[in-house]
Amino acid sequence: MEVSRAFGGMTMRALLGAEFSPDPLGTVTIFEVPFGEPMGLGAVAGCGSELGRPLVAGLPRDFADAVLDGLAGDTGAEALPAGLLRIDRAGFDETGSSEMAFKLAGGLVRRVVDALLHDDDPLAAARAAVSGW
Repeated sequence: MEVSRAFGGMTMRALLGAEFSPDPLGTVTIFEVPFGEPMGLGAVAGCGSELGRPLVAGLPRDFADAVLDGLAGDTGAEALPAGLLRIDRAGFDETGSSEMAFKLAGGLVRRVVDALLHDDDPLAAARAAVSGW
């Protein structure tokens, strides 16, 4: 899921991908958000983007908690089935990414995974989430 949202004169950007592995014997959903070094190391922006200039591949530790907050959802979010939801791809913009962008992207990943698990249209789920922003 790639997010690009104009907010207060700034464009917030984030890119996340995930994989869900169900655990039929489990009782909880585990969220795994691997992260790397903090921002500001002058990494090369070589990760393709559908919504703007290339991004830097990876997830800086600056944004990992925000991704987890988005994945966890609010208190009214429907529980995901037992299993492991792992973030396995990420990209960021050193000047345009923010905690809010990664929280929104995490929430969007959760919505799309939930739609796929319930045989719902993932594009419709993504559109509904984005229209609520």
